[in-house]
Amino acid sequence: MQIYDQESYFQGVSFYKVRNQKKILHLDSTELTVNSFTGKSLFVEPRGVAYTESAQAIQYQAKKGFLIQKENKVIFENQVKFNLDKSLLKADKVTYFMNKEEIVSLGNVYTLSRSEDKLSPEKIEVWSKKAYSWPSLNKSTYIGKVRGIIKRKKVYEESVKFRSEKVEIDLNTLKIDLIENVQLIKQLLTANSHRGEIFLENYNKKLKYFVLYDDVKVVEKVELEKDGRVSSFERRAFGEKLEGLMSENKIILTGYPKVFQLKDVITGNKIVLRENNEIIEVDDANTSFILR
Repeated sequence: MQIYDQESYFQGVSFYKVRNQKKILHLDSTELTVNSFTGKSLFVEPRGVAYTESAQAIQYQAKKGFLIQKENKVIFENQVKFNLDKSLLKADKVTYFMNKEEIVSLGNVYTLSRSEDKLSPEKIEVWSKKAYSWPSLNKSTYIGKVRGIIKRKKVYEESVKFRSEKVEIDLNTLKIDLIENVQLIKQLLTANSHRGEIFLENYNKKLKYFVLYDDVKVVEKVELEKDGRVSSFERRAFGEKLEGLMSENKIILTGYPKVFQLKDVITGNKIVLRENNEIIEVDDANTSFILR
């Protein structure tokens, strides 16, 4: 050990932090510098395990780390990687608050999460500028040019992409909230709105899988096959609310909906559009009819 002023230097260190006789942090590093005046410790190439109150293990590694004892937090920088129970986290900088069991990530944030092991086997990939995660609660909030994709386990089940300024994911309720500048893409359909929701457990049910609210705009490429030839046209639609049912490949527009298809303009109280189908179902409160 070499001592310079108020700093102590160590090599090949294993560090443990305990609270109420429970281990809450195990950290190994190639080098450690401790400043007794500031109470800060600098770790080089830290890796180890943090433990939540429920004994959930969070594995981590980075190129550099700082432990600030007074604030009960550890800061990791450069090529940070966290492995949690149901997710993987990567970022330029990650701060773990041990007393709150909160993880704050900054810069090139990427996460890969599993919604559920058996019933709803989606994989959710998300990219953002910043993220807050609460491992014990299975909740995360993403902020800043957020984009993501929901991938199903089975190859023939289509993926759904989304963009938003803010995204909240709750893996307990299997729900995703999209807030501000929302965009949702599924195959040949792109929809924009101010707010949206995705209900992960409803993929194969005759229930809404996603809902968009407030100033909904839809652009869809419709492809039709006849006598071995494929033709296509662009369909546009507007409304205040959109519901998407993945199991039936259809969307339902309400709130003064309007559809522009070829030379036709269709309005009604409720309009139903089906994927790659020129038939439009319209409900105008008094009568229901189908346009071909």
